[in-house]
Amino acid sequence: MMAAIQNIKSKKKLSLLLLILLCLPLFQYYTGILNIGPLKGSYDKLEKPDFSVRSWFNGEYQNNYQEYFDENIGFRSFFVRIYNQVHYVLYNEARANGIIIGKKKYLYAKNYIRAHLGSDFIGRDSIKGKVGKIQMLNDTLQKKGIDLIVLFAPGKGSFYPEFFPKPYDTIAHGVTNYEVYREELQKSDIKFLDFNGWFRNMKDTSSYPLFPKTGIHWSKYGEIVAADSIIKYINSIQEEFIIPEMAIERIETSRKMRDTDDDIEKGMNILFDIKDLKMGYPQFKWIETPHTNQPKVLTVADSYYWGMFNYGISRDAFNNGQFWFYNQDIYPKKSKEPLNVKDINLKEEVEKNDIILLLSTDANLYKFAFGFIEQLFDCYYPNFDDLQLQKNEERINFYINAIRETPQWLKKVTKKAQSKNISIEEAIREDAKYMVRQEKEKGDYLKVSPE
Repeated sequence: MMAAIQNIKSKKKLSLLLLILLCLPLFQYYTGILNIGPLKGSYDKLEKPDFSVRSWFNGEYQNNYQEYFDENIGFRSFFVRIYNQVHYVLYNEARANGIIIGKKKYLYAKNYIRAHLGSDFIGRDSIKGKVGKIQMLNDTLQKKGIDLIVLFAPGKGSFYPEFFPKPYDTIAHGVTNYEVYREELQKSDIKFLDFNGWFRNMKDTSSYPLFPKTGIHWSKYGEIVAADSIIKYINSIQEEFIIPEMAIERIETSRKMRDTDDDIEKGMNILFDIKDLKMGYPQFKWIETPHTNQPKVLTVADSYYWGMFNYGISRDAFNNGQFWFYNQDIYPKKSKEPLNVKDINLKEEVEKNDIILLLSTDANLYKFAFGFIEQLFDCYYPNFDDLQLQKNEERINFYINAIRETPQWLKKVTKKAQSKNISIEEAIREDAKYMVRQEKEKGDYLKVSPE
């Protein structure tokens, strides 16, 4: 009898415990009594829907509130982290979009691996065409006293290819956007800073890691090295302006990651930290001189510039120059000024600056400068396509006449027409078009004056 009573009491206690556990998420939702950190990463946070009679009767309010409740139920972030931790430990999977776990737990975003392997290659002709436009813009801006600088930041994939997991470690390396851009830029007159190649050359000799193990961007140490070099380079090419230089006062070391040095890991939302490298964290100050006269620098860049912007390089070294994030959002944000590039007069804003800095990591070179080059080109050369077609036909006609007036050339073309079973007129035009393509390859095909 006593055993039966004891058994009933145990069942009641178990049922009560189960009821409490089931009610805990709801209790946490309404009280927020425990401080459970939110999930990290990029996602759209749902707002609590507003009630209205119409939304109630058509079911919209109930559906929206259900979605909001599911996202904000108590302890949700804790349970998501448990779920993600299980997948990380048991299956070596990251429950985060586009994240790849490499050898020795090095973390990558997939697009950086693709960039290193050449999987996102846009083709030589496309790159040559864009570099040609950059050269024309460079020439135009220089006449207005504005320097244009192209800077390629390193990428996590190209810096740490040795830690690629299967099957990426066995995929053949193809031609990359970075390699062709570098080749074309080095043949041009455009001011070009290749920090991608430079960082890889310093990899084994740098005092501190230039890239973290669990982050996507260059390390905070690498970022300072890059910023210091940008400033020194600008000072070397500018006679009128002098930027205050950075003086490193000390370098703190830590295995506890700071700022963005573990941004991929944060986005994975797991319970326990991944073991990291020992990183360097420079503490610096700006050195002002009596001759300091800062140039105004407009920076059009991806997220590799965020760290520099956050510690004040645009404000303290670039004369309060703007940062156009992906050529869309304008920083710093000011309430009485446009917040987006699409809302400004591009040509006027560009010409307010002394230097235009175009910065991109290799994973973004397939869309380099994010439309800025094309938009500015259209400002200075609005009729370029029509002029190009006109010039193209003019040059074709020039070579058609040259072939007709050169007996030996005409004889060769005649034989070609016979072998290909086409008319002499078609063969002459084919050869003329070939000669025009050769002019384009040399880069001196079209000279157009800007408006």
